[in-house]
Amino acid sequence: MVNKFCGWYGQVQRRAQSGTTEQDKVLQACDVLKKEEEKSFTLLHCWNILKHEQKWHEACANKKQKTSSNSSPRTSTPAANASGVAAQEEGASQSTDATNARPDGRKKEKERQRKDKNPMSPGENLYMDAMENLWVKKKEVEELKELKKKERNDERIAIEMKRLQIKMDAEKERCDLQREELELRKRIEEKKWKQRRKGLICSEKS
Repeated sequence: MVNKFCGWYGQVQRRAQSGTTEQDKVLQACDVLKKEEEKSFTLLHCWNILKHEQKWHEACANKKQKTSSNSSPRTSTPAANASGVAAQEEGASQSTDATNARPDGRKKEKERQRKDKNPMSPGENLYMDAMENLWVKKKEVEELKELKKKERNDERIAIEMKRLQIKMDAEKERCDLQREELELRKRIEEKKWKQRRKGLICSEKS
């Protein structure tokens, strides 16, 4: 889908419309792709990354050259056909000799063809790399958010513990003052009681 968007974007650029900004061209390419493919282009963020990659431009250029080569007309003459047949026969003979001489090479070729049965184009590889990088960055952002959230929670807990400690210290100070006040009252009451008792004893003697 990214390759298709690049094709439509290239056509929009070749129109050379005066007074058209880069953003307008991107929007026009999105509209054309939506009309042709009957679905919206949802990979614009990937294209914004890939368009700055040198490998992406090289892959697109190679793809255009390959398409032009395959679409060019081919003409043949009897002499050319004869030469082609001779070359094919010679190639077949060489292939047979090579196969007989190197059976392991044939096995390796089959193994390579089996592995390359569904190969990915350079553009697709770059797209997958870009998506993987986006996923890694997204994961890093989420981890950073979690870390900041944990730091905020730790800070909130520290503030709460400090507040509780201040409250406990104030409560302890209040209890100490009450205890000292009770002890003072107790001493005063004991002193008064001793004085009254002493007065009673003196009155009895008199």
